[in-house]
Amino acid sequence: MRICLYDGPNRSDLLPLVYSRPVADLLLGSMTLAKRWSIALSAEVVVETEAYLQAQTPSFDLAIMAGCLPNPELLSAIKDLKNGQKLMRNGDMIAFSGVGSCTDKALATFEAIDIDTDISLVRYPWDLFSKNVEVLIGDAPFFSATHNNKLNETNQHHGKYPLVVGANVTSFAAVYNTQDGPIIIDDDATVMEGALLRGPMYIGKNSVVKMGAKIYGGTSLGPHCKAGGELNNVVMLGNSNKGHDGFLGNAAIGEWCNLGAATDASNLKNDYGNTRAWNYTQQKFISTGLQFCGLIMGDHSKTAIQTPINTATVVGVGCSIFSIGFPRTFIPSFSRGGSQGMTENNLNKMLNTAAVVMARRGQDMSAEDKAILTHLFAATKQFRH
Repeated sequence: MRICLYDGPNRSDLLPLVYSRPVADLLLGSMTLAKRWSIALSAEVVVETEAYLQAQTPSFDLAIMAGCLPNPELLSAIKDLKNGQKLMRNGDMIAFSGVGSCTDKALATFEAIDIDTDISLVRYPWDLFSKNVEVLIGDAPFFSATHNNKLNETNQHHGKYPLVVGANVTSFAAVYNTQDGPIIIDDDATVMEGALLRGPMYIGKNSVVKMGAKIYGGTSLGPHCKAGGELNNVVMLGNSNKGHDGFLGNAAIGEWCNLGAATDASNLKNDYGNTRAWNYTQQKFISTGLQFCGLIMGDHSKTAIQTPINTATVVGVGCSIFSIGFPRTFIPSFSRGGSQGMTENNLNKMLNTAAVVMARRGQDMSAEDKAILTHLFAATKQFRH
């Protein structure tokens, strides 16, 4: 069976993280949403997303809104769908069978099957870190058959949950606490000496935890990340660095980002009240419903050394932030500057830098990568003015 994960009607609520990827490619727990659904239904996964990210949608047998998280009741209802039926919850279509696109007009005539079970949905960027603890706690069994290696005896492990270790993992003299949830270390990862790790946590393939790092639960590092200093409940999609001292908490970071040494990002307001963050759909700041919310950063954005970041700051794609004071809490894509003011980032210079950064990970910037970033430069100009 081939299933299609479509972005759904609220895609723009997940910007800036989905500017350069479909919703299905977001990391939650130890895997992307696409991989999670592939495992849940033992199926091949394709996606339907924006035209500038995908020329056309491949054929498929069944479609599911990508932000939904599988649970037994939802899986049963989806498997029971017949051609010409759509699964509905509170007026929203969350799955269908019988046409090849979520925009097909024929869907209006489909038989609606209502489901009243609770469904966990990744709707906003902060859902990635706020749901991460719960998801990570249940992820260890997915790796039990393949990730059963042992760490060097110089390491310490305490706690009731498992320490799951992939192939070719390097770790000496680190401390692993799994009392509150598992720690999953994927293939070829490195955890340097003196690191203190508290689960639940996922360290992705080829990622590096630096010496003396302090990483708290609810953290997921995608592939090829570097993490140092203090992290708490952080999701990094992949290929990004926070390699030096400084605090980052309750945050969602895209790919190809770099947080300079001593960058500190607040995750709590002085009055301890609920946080508000920029929403691209409503084009205004909205309540997150969370007391703790830190940095939301799109792909290819960077901070200079000693950059302070205010609570619930949203940074777009392709930004360069350097500041001795707090920059604004919404920084549009392709901006540079800080508290002293922002100007437009030069697209060609930004592309050249991105190519250098990608080459350091052994990846070439493709013509498709350039086309996506060039499209986004024009599409986001409204926010810079």
